[in-house]
Amino acid sequence: MIHKTTSSVGPRTRSEPAVAVPQVLADFLSLDMLKFYSICLLWYSSSAVTNNIGKQILNEYNHPMTLTYIQFGLVALFCFLTANMGAGFSKLRSPTVEIIRTTVPLALFQVFGHIFSAIAMSYGRISFTHTIKALSPLFTVLLYRAFDKIIYTPKVYISLIPLTLGVMLVCVTELKFHTVSFLCSLASTLIFVIQNIVAKKLFNAAASKTVTTTPRLDKLNMLFYSAFMAFLLMLPVWIYSESLAVLNDQTSEPFSLRLALLFLLNGFSSFAQSILAFWILSLVSPVTYSIASLVKRIFVITASIFYFHDAVSPIQAGGIGLTFFGLWLYNESKREVARAEAHITDMMERKSGNALPMHHSNPNGKDRYISLQRN
Repeated sequence: MIHKTTSSVGPRTRSEPAVAVPQVLADFLSLDMLKFYSICLLWYSSSAVTNNIGKQILNEYNHPMTLTYIQFGLVALFCFLTANMGAGFSKLRSPTVEIIRTTVPLALFQVFGHIFSAIAMSYGRISFTHTIKALSPLFTVLLYRAFDKIIYTPKVYISLIPLTLGVMLVCVTELKFHTVSFLCSLASTLIFVIQNIVAKKLFNAAASKTVTTTPRLDKLNMLFYSAFMAFLLMLPVWIYSESLAVLNDQTSEPFSLRLALLFLLNGFSSFAQSILAFWILSLVSPVTYSIASLVKRIFVITASIFYFHDAVSPIQAGGIGLTFFGLWLYNESKREVARAEAHITDMMERKSGNALPMHHSNPNGKDRYISLQRN
């Protein structure tokens, strides 16, 4: 970050870059940033474990709906066990109509997002699924523009290009196109982007001091109720789609103790991944969260390559470098993203406080967009 001086004297202006570099390093290595990087690393690791074990389960027991259904139940179970451990963890709140009404949309996003993702991975490789999911930052900024009237500066949009292309290049040797896998990956990506935006608004409402009828749920309660509601909502889907196939399956490996342990480990890693994702989303904007998720794709794909003993090509190495170049570009424009998040939070507080909405209307009835471009 370059700090401008109040004086326009030539020598001082020339010395600014020398001051800027230590300041950038200080910001990069600050305690808050190191804490954020540590949480991201744990998130990436748990995500890699969840995806690779999930793929291994599907290779031996090809029932993606069953995997997703058991995963929801185990996530809710681990939330319940964590809440009753004490040691500073929050307690689960008693269910109310308001809590159910708040978490049902998140549960529906979870159900359909995971169903599409599981189907995509069963028809294609993990790397192909995550290649399509690399479009999530683009979907995020476009949805913000469409529904919250937020227009970012060109620098933000430009930084997303090398980020997205970099992740796709990492997977270029892994791409084996399958129509079902492509469509399901695309649907899953869009659903999870919408879920992240909705969840971020709930976190903002919980942190706001404005009086609101929305229940203020912490991360553990929000994850428990969304996972438990997803478990209940998915029951008819599982019965219709896979219950008979599971009971009459003669092709997959028999359900053994080893497979049960894989399911248990997959459920625990999914719980860790979900609670860490909620934690990160509560700290940053959905756009920054999508960028962090892009880096997670690199981590997961790399772990998948080593886990399944695949070779790494020079194109993939170049893709990783392009991704980090995009991260540098995005870091230069993150102040504009922070300004956008401040606009959105202010709009929510005004609406919840029965004040006038922040996006205005012209006399002809058309909405006016909030532009974050500098004059």
